Amino acid sequence: MAAKTTTRGPAAAKRHSSTAAKRLPAANSEDRAQRRAEQQSLQRAARRPRADAAERDDAGGRLFVSALARGLDVLGAFRAGDRALGNQELAERTGLPKPTISRMTHTLIQLGYLTYEPRSATYQLGVRALALSYAALANLDVRKAALPIMTRLAEDSQLHVGLGTRERLMMLNIESCESDALIGLRLPPGSRVPLATTSLGKAYLATIGEDERRTLLAELREHHGADWPKIEKSITKSMREMARQGFCISTGEWRKDINAVGAAIVPPNGGPVYALSFGGPAYLVSQQQLIEHHGPALAHAARAINAALGG
Repeated sequence: MAAKTTTRGPAAAKRHSSTAAKRLPAANSEDRAQRRAEQQSLQRAARRPRADAAERDDAGGRLFVSALARGLDVLGAFRAGDRALGNQELAERTGLPKPTISRMTHTLIQLGYLTYEPRSATYQLGVRALALSYAALANLDVRKAALPIMTRLAEDSQLHVGLGTRERLMMLNIESCESDALIGLRLPPGSRVPLATTSLGKAYLATIGEDERRTLLAELREHHGADWPKIEKSITKSMREMARQGFCISTGEWRKDINAVGAAIVPPNGGPVYALSFGGPAYLVSQQQLIEHHGPALAHAARAINAALGG
């Protein structure tokens, strides 16, 4: 029997083309809306909560300098990949009113921490801010101890390995080792990822002291709203994984196409807790691989870094 074929007439083809054209902008619009919502969520998580002067003084003590804190908030608004920011973007990221932003940026320009571009009315980090960044990284013991171990892990696995610590409700990447694979996760030093939905953040939450964790969970509950019950359940699961096997898993929680594992580093002489992440695109890194291979490898790397620090 001959195979049956169907041929579209010109009118049908035109209708099909028109329908497809209508669907494409709608999909693109949905993607843009989702990316915009994710960006706004990251901005809120990195923002210092609003408070009046009395509340800030109570929180920081009588020696707390509110004006200095606001200036540092402005500097902290800049992230990896930002070429320049205007007053509106700075106000959105810091939660500070525009008149305050204007005073802070004027002072920071005079001191060399910011530079100003008149044509675009935007600011960039100045030389003195860069000098502080390089000095902080150069003197960070955990980075020195972690880098060779992270490099070997990235080369052997062809996956991304990151080292970070908490900044408000985000995790700040302070070191990143990329494989030479053409496709992979790219998170350069200075980039930020969510605290509650990444393997990096959940490993951190599972390792810190009970008092700090209780405070952070309350802030995260307020930040995530209706999504919190599902997120809290995942954090609780990660805490059990960390206690049992030394690593925790995140499959599609931060981004649906990213799978990763996390482990923690606790410097023996005190100081902040750090976390390691290890992962990549979901089609390259299955959950089974995370459990059987990548997770144990990352937990071993974390123990090796702790040993290098004297732990």
